[in-house]
Amino acid sequence: MDSIYSIIDFYDELKLKYKDYLKPEIVSIAMIQSEDDVYLETTEIEIVESGFKKQTIRRMNLNFVTDSDEDEDELYFNPKDKIENNVKKFINDFSPYSIINTTDIFHKEACEKTSKKYNTFGIDS
Repeated sequence: MDSIYSIIDFYDELKLKYKDYLKPEIVSIAMIQSEDDVYLETTEIEIVESGFKKQTIRRMNLNFVTDSDEDEDELYFNPKDKIENNVKKFINDFSPYSIINTTDIFHKEACEKTSKKYNTFGIDS
């Protein structure tokens, strides 16, 4: 049986929103969605010996992210929703504090700054 996935690369949109926060070695951020799962995929490039470009691709299932505002924990990135809606939700609604607690797309200083703003002032934007 064939597996069917949809993929949307939204690196450019995140780069505009979080230009000073994203890890500089990341060259692609995409959402991959099947009928059962939603993944966040990042691609990083590192120049290694002899000038080769080494790509590292990380794929993380987002099935552990829930919307705790509801009575029942519902998947925040639901595979039953259109992938376009899940991508928009990640870009527009998923807060920086949520990003640092669920992904590894921000560099260390950005994570520290975001955490400090949230834990000191309750600011999550």
